[in-house]
Amino acid sequence: MAALFFDTHKAVKELQEAGFDEGQAEALVATVGTAMVGNVATKQDISDLRSDLLSKMQAMELRITLRMGGLIVAGVGLIIALDKLL
Repeated sequence: MAALFFDTHKAVKELQEAGFDEGQAEALVATVGTAMVGNVATKQDISDLRSDLLSKMQAMELRITLRMGGLIVAGVGLIIALDKLL
């Protein structure tokens, strides 16, 4: 889990100074803190994403190579056929 520092005490105090009562301020800070922790990418998340993208790119490279090979074979075949006809 990534370390994320959020001064909850300071946030509660600032909200109270802005007019929130203590319960409202604590509930809002708890909600924001939970949302922040749940939306942070860890090194493992990034590593997993990198691996997934790499495998998808390799699969795409293979498909492109096969299609290009097929086009080359078809093109050579067409040239040979035209050469024999003409």
